[in-house]
Amino acid sequence: MPKQAQMTESAMEAPVLKNGAAALDPSTWAVSWGRGRKGHVVVALQAVGDLVLLAFGVVTAYLMLFSWPTSLGAGPATLPAMLPAMLRTARSPEFASYFPLLLIVPVLRLLVLEWAGLYWTNLCDTRPFRGVGTLLKGVVLGSALMLLFFSGYSTVQPDQARSAAMLFLAYEGLLAFFMVLLYHALVLIGVLTLHAFGLWRTRVAVVHDGAPPEGLIQALSSPATEYEYVGEIAAREGVGVGTEMLGALNSLKELINRHQLDEVILALDPAGMPPEQRLGVAQTCWRMGAQIKMCSPFQAYFRTSSMPELVGDVPLLHVQNLGLYATAPQVAKRLMDLLLSAAALVALSPLLLLVGILVKLDSPGAMFFVQERVGLNGRTFRMYKFRSMRADSDPTLHKQFLEKMIQTGAGHHEIDADGKPVYKMMNDPRITRLGQFIRKTSLDELPQLFNVLRGDMSLVGPRPPIQYEVDAYKDWHMKRLYIRPGITGLWQVSGRNRLSFDQMVQLDIAYIEQWSLWTDVKILFRTIPVVLHLEQAF
Repeated sequence: MPKQAQMTESAMEAPVLKNGAAALDPSTWAVSWGRGRKGHVVVALQAVGDLVLLAFGVVTAYLMLFSWPTSLGAGPATLPAMLPAMLRTARSPEFASYFPLLLIVPVLRLLVLEWAGLYWTNLCDTRPFRGVGTLLKGVVLGSALMLLFFSGYSTVQPDQARSAAMLFLAYEGLLAFFMVLLYHALVLIGVLTLHAFGLWRTRVAVVHDGAPPEGLIQALSSPATEYEYVGEIAAREGVGVGTEMLGALNSLKELINRHQLDEVILALDPAGMPPEQRLGVAQTCWRMGAQIKMCSPFQAYFRTSSMPELVGDVPLLHVQNLGLYATAPQVAKRLMDLLLSAAALVALSPLLLLVGILVKLDSPGAMFFVQERVGLNGRTFRMYKFRSMRADSDPTLHKQFLEKMIQTGAGHHEIDADGKPVYKMMNDPRITRLGQFIRKTSLDELPQLFNVLRGDMSLVGPRPPIQYEVDAYKDWHMKRLYIRPGITGLWQVSGRNRLSFDQMVQLDIAYIEQWSLWTDVKILFRTIPVVLHLEQAF
């Protein structure tokens, strides 16, 4: 084959072994620092700045504890003179016993923060204070390690009291937390500013076979991300049409050069591609310095993370659930439920007794309404509420309303006195006089604390549905059954009965996937004003 013809062959071709299998050829990879390396620059800026600020924090903590060294005379009179004065403090005789800490503490803290994951960068999420939880964890752990170090630190002045050493650690830890937090926020604000002017964005294209994941292209086109969405690449000829279609996958090299792509996202099942084509895509991207990413095959069902593992010579990806789909968060959540529900039952026992007596006096029937609900993984349980309806009420009206609301979404609702849509039955004839009050104030839900204690429910989570409600679910609605249902949840504090059924399920899924203990605490506190806002309850 003539040399010129070889140069015009498709970039998708890859070297081939004797057995016909495709092989990697790392010698051809010419990685360009101009593509896909923005995250490294941000991390480098953060790490170098952190080292300087952490050293500054050691000197500042010393001054807060011992005041200005007498050997340096009067302290700085103006703010501009502060930095030179800090440098002189580090060279003063009084600071000599603390000078090793000036070198050890910043490096130790940096290593701990790296281990905690603070320097894992994701420029798709440039919220200035996004890493506050990770930073807090790293600072606390670093302070614990330094406490051990201090206990064996022989160069500290012999007459230095233990309380002074503890106070120094407290000052230094607080300074480290706030200075690093503010500095990282400043760096990310700088990145956001550049993005706002269209600078330093990552040019990206999506490879798909005609059906990219729902919301992916819209998310990539959002100005809130680091990306500059360039267009789509068809996995094969004849797939997809439109102004955003750049070309076919067999012309990937030309497309990367022509559109200056920094990143290529495979939004399709790689198993549907021949091995030679899969390798060719990876080889082409790596050779040209473009990053390559793949959508998780579980994307439509769960949010996952993956960790590489090696079994013999075979690389595997360990796929883990995120949020409450994972085991460890469920254990932590269960412990919190046990503690808080037990404490709440003790504290609210007089109120529970009073409401129960009023229910019995208001209308004939049982004190509690016991109903079979669907809980974790679709298993049924008996849920307790104070009875708010007349005994032996017919559930047909409620069943018909729910089924129609699930099937039609936002199209089926009732109208309140202000002309606003309400996605719940209003003026339900089955409700008693007292029932209207305990429903508006959510007092009818209090017996569900027993369900939480038993493990049927959680304090925070999706509301437990009735079986005939689940029978009408669409496939994606079933995700809300993968965790324990809750007494309150993100839906209740985000609009309550003003949200359609689909909106409620979307909030439930977002809660499950983005869960943290702090999220539960915030929802519990936000529930209080929502309950007091009686006009939104029916």
